[in-house]
Amino acid sequence: MRAITQEELSQILADHALWLDDQRTGERAQLEYSNLHRANLHLANLHRANLHHAALHRAELTDANLTGVDLSYSNLVDTNLADANLTDANLSGANLSYSNLVDTNLIGVNLAGANLTGVHLAGAKFGLNIIDAASIYHATFSKDALIWLILRDDWAKVKDTVKIVDN
Repeated sequence: MRAITQEELSQILADHALWLDDQRTGERAQLEYSNLHRANLHLANLHRANLHHAALHRAELTDANLTGVDLSYSNLVDTNLADANLTDANLSGANLSYSNLVDTNLIGVNLAGANLTGVHLAGAKFGLNIIDAASIYHATFSKDALIWLILRDDWAKVKDTVKIVDN
């Protein structure tokens, strides 16, 4: 794990925002920002960080320690969170559409209102909290997730869109 100071995290998020804007507009950022790239927080220790409303779309967070992190209402679309530890994190209202959460620990995570459309969750560890997610359309789960998924009120509507795989 690598420790990230609040100052470093702020700079990474600012650079990432510029990179995202550059990707969106197709224009090169100012010369001083020409070497910007997406946020790379691989193996970062962000235990209990406040990332409420963070713009982490397409960020790299593999193997990160995100225990107790507040990611509520964050944009995590197409973000790589494989093998991350999100135990007791707050992802309420977060948009995780099309993100990679393979083998991610989601035990105790607040998923109330989270968008999990198209998310790859094979091997992810979670429990009843999956019931609180706003959308699981087109998501991929391991077979062992069925015990929790069938408890969802919308299971009859989403079951034909969900992909169930062996770990």
